[in-house]
Amino acid sequence: MRRIAYAMLVSVVSMAPVMAESFYTALDVGQSKEKDACTGLPAGTTGCKNTASMFRLAGGYQFSPMWGAEVSYGDYGRASCGIQTACEWKVSGVQLAGTGTFPIASSFSLLGKIGVARTDLKIYGGGGGAATSTKIAYGIGAQYDFVRNISARVQYEDLGNVGDSNTGGSSKVSLLSAGIVYKF
Repeated sequence: MRRIAYAMLVSVVSMAPVMAESFYTALDVGQSKEKDACTGLPAGTTGCKNTASMFRLAGGYQFSPMWGAEVSYGDYGRASCGIQTACEWKVSGVQLAGTGTFPIASSFSLLGKIGVARTDLKIYGGGGGAATSTKIAYGIGAQYDFVRNISARVQYEDLGNVGDSNTGGSSKVSLLSAGIVYKF
């Protein structure tokens, strides 16, 4: 049994450089949704907005055509608590995720990711507050390769609950984005 495990380890290590694809960078833009941003507000509050524009810069490495890892920083935007309460939520964070790329056709792939998101929630006005949380994050998407090193991708991601209800509030954050990927 030990010899089999050793043989498998040697074969994986010796094949890794052959299987390595490349480093890549990505720029994603889209919309974030803070699901609970508009709950628990005083009666009669109007103008609450729980969606915002977001952007993210990412860098990754494909260990093989199917498996990789990605790290990213995102500004997930601001959500307005409403006109009467005059407060805003601002969410940003970093992610570290393992990625899976599953080819469907020669230039089209399905994407999956699972990892950890460390998010910062800041509340301005309405009592204020701030909290940092680390949660499991996952996502699904699709990617189209225009040429060998330029692709477009769309993704849905769930960052889990961010914030802390004891320090001003928490909300489930999800992202819907589209982006450009450049492979080195």
